[in-house]
Amino acid sequence: MEGIERVLLKMLPNKEGRNKYFIFSMQSKWEQICGANVAKHSKPVRLERKILYINTDSSVWANHLLMMKQQFINNINRVMTNDPVKDIKFFTGSIENFLQLPKEEQEVKLNFKPLTESEKIFIRQALVNINNQELQKKLAHFRKVCLQRKKALLIENNDMKCKYCGAALIEKNDLCRVCQRYEKEKLRTEIVSILTSEPWLNYNDCQKYVKCDKMLFDSVKNSLKQYYYAKVYNNQSDIREEMTAVMLKTGMQPDKISEQLAQNIIKGLRRKY
Repeated sequence: MEGIERVLLKMLPNKEGRNKYFIFSMQSKWEQICGANVAKHSKPVRLERKILYINTDSSVWANHLLMMKQQFINNINRVMTNDPVKDIKFFTGSIENFLQLPKEEQEVKLNFKPLTESEKIFIRQALVNINNQELQKKLAHFRKVCLQRKKALLIENNDMKCKYCGAALIEKNDLCRVCQRYEKEKLRTEIVSILTSEPWLNYNDCQKYVKCDKMLFDSVKNSLKQYYYAKVYNNQSDIREEMTAVMLKTGMQPDKISEQLAQNIIKGLRRKY
């Protein structure tokens, strides 16, 4: 099967096509990759720049699986061909809401121009070794559309390209949407790391370590609260996790929290959360 997958991947014309194939293949093997219980609560939905986006049915599951991210990556790359995943982002709800794309940006109307004769020859030469005529026809059409879209984007934006990956830009910006999302997720990961180490930090304190907008900071902190509060509520927390929940709840550093205060907060979380 691995040999067949490698042949299929070579036939696909670009990264977008290969990523779609990886997602389809990953979904069919998802239970094998992560186990039946986790598979019930999660689903891989998108792969971009080797970043896998996994949808979960609750924020608690999203945060729980975040703690197992490296194990996920290892399992996926063991089962799949060509080590397709380097990072994972977990989210709930729709992928569009998670990536925060405005509706008008989800589909851009482009003015496609006919291909030149040299471009047509380039496409035909790329598919010359494919004997299946039907498959050749479909791949030729797919390559044609991709090339037309790239040309239209470059014309629309005066040949502007993303400074990171070189992709044609849809709007006036230094980065393409994928790289913008990558930068935002990188920032999100930094905030998670900071708050995991110092859960008492507020927005202003966090700015000393990393510059971010308040909406993103609040989103990350609320997600961490839900995760640790749920662990305490379900009696699945160790001492460190209980103390993290207390610090998130009070906004106080550990040396300022008395044993009695910590016990009261933990009891309250187990009753009310």
